[in-house]
Amino acid sequence: MREKTVQLIVLISIVAFIYLGLRYFSNELSVAFTYLAGIISIFVVFNLLLFDSRGTNSKVAWIAIVLVFPLAGAVVYSVFGRDPRNRRLPKSVIIESTKFITSMRFHGEKWDISALVPQAKNIQNMTGFEALAGNKVDILTNGDETFPAILETIRHAEHHIHIQYYIFREDDISTNVRDALVERAEANVHVRFLYDGLGSSGLSESFLSPLKEAGGEAYAFDPIVSPWFTRTANLRNHRKMVIVDGHTGFTGGLNVGEEYRSNTPQFEVWRDTHLRMKGPAVRQLQESFITDWIHATSAKTSLLDELKEDFRFEGYFPSESHEADEMVQTVYGGPYNAERDVRDAMLEMIQSAEKSIWIASPYFVPDDEALAAVRVAARSGKDVRVIVPGKGDRAISFYGTNSYFQDLLSAGVKVFAYRDDSFIHSKVLLIDGLHAIVGTANFDVRSFRLNHELMTFLYNRTPAVEKVEVDFLKDFADSVPISRERYEHRTLPKRIGESLARLLSPIL
Repeated sequence: MREKTVQLIVLISIVAFIYLGLRYFSNELSVAFTYLAGIISIFVVFNLLLFDSRGTNSKVAWIAIVLVFPLAGAVVYSVFGRDPRNRRLPKSVIIESTKFITSMRFHGEKWDISALVPQAKNIQNMTGFEALAGNKVDILTNGDETFPAILETIRHAEHHIHIQYYIFREDDISTNVRDALVERAEANVHVRFLYDGLGSSGLSESFLSPLKEAGGEAYAFDPIVSPWFTRTANLRNHRKMVIVDGHTGFTGGLNVGEEYRSNTPQFEVWRDTHLRMKGPAVRQLQESFITDWIHATSAKTSLLDELKEDFRFEGYFPSESHEADEMVQTVYGGPYNAERDVRDAMLEMIQSAEKSIWIASPYFVPDDEALAAVRVAARSGKDVRVIVPGKGDRAISFYGTNSYFQDLLSAGVKVFAYRDDSFIHSKVLLIDGLHAIVGTANFDVRSFRLNHELMTFLYNRTPAVEKVEVDFLKDFADSVPISRERYEHRTLPKRIGESLARLLSPIL
């Protein structure tokens, strides 16, 4: 979000500089420039009001920017604000992705048990993703549990490693992960590394070169140096996953960097949640990775040729279940989809709750429908709790989250602020103590509409769901309840900051 804020400021500054330059050289030109700015701004506002399908929060935010900063706001909107569903992907990407997904899901039908849980069946009907049997799932709490498990699994890879992150830094832990990938690539394991072009824009060629020299492949998803940057600048791939040999997968909230091991001075503890799964459910992580790989490589990848041969397909999608029998359903989606599958699946679970809904999210900036679902659940007497950071990593998102406290508290939602020397980055929901959702999506407009995201649904109070509950109870104990009285006595600067952040946060 910080990078996007800087980009907004830079674009506005450029337009302001042009205007001041014209005014210095010619008053008539500056007047003409002003009229042009007004006309363009009015055109953009009417387009938003009449033809744009986004939510009310985003519309209001963009209209405010365009009207307050004529022309500059229109320029910013043209780069960051256009409807992502209007982007036309290359035909080759669409064709190959469709063929691959159709083939993959046909091979996975024998594990489909969606009919056993009504919510899972409803989500399957909405999104096309099945709930699969025959899995073993472990919840990994914080970096101390997550990174050793990932490194151990990578070091035992025999056929392939598929790894994808939104943020992949250049520091000690990222070097450890890269070196483990290099070692397996040198052992003739297929290593494919995918990273977001903006979130990991700091990755240097010198850092990646050892992996490439060892035979591994690395691509940026929608790189910021692309000529299509104006179409993709605000649409980022926020997924995090590791798939090893098609039978073990990791996903959740952690990127790769020292802050995720609580090794930076900004926060005492970086609280996060990841999961490890083994069994047929890994197929859905694999499907997500390969579709993103097809996109990033413009369908020009040798992997497609391998998948067309049955014996090689088996190497990426092994036909085996685990000795455990946990039910897992992974849903992924992004800005180019006609529907908001990740958000809608989460709302289906919220609306199905009979007793309780517990939510942990570092950025709580919901759209109107999601906010209404949470408020209605609380008003109907359900135990609805939301944990958010007590200290933010970015001011605009922190104040934006706080601006929703009044809406939540007035409906009876119990709001908890995590310890103010640390940061909670988990993206987790617990429904009735029976079902859990763990993944990459925040409970905000950006994750619902603008990011490529992935969430994994765990059903029927398995040991993994029980661990989610245990972690929630500890997080509640490490948090401070926010009362209506305390919130209403916040200072005037905080009130102003929250109002401004609420206006802008849906588009950042």
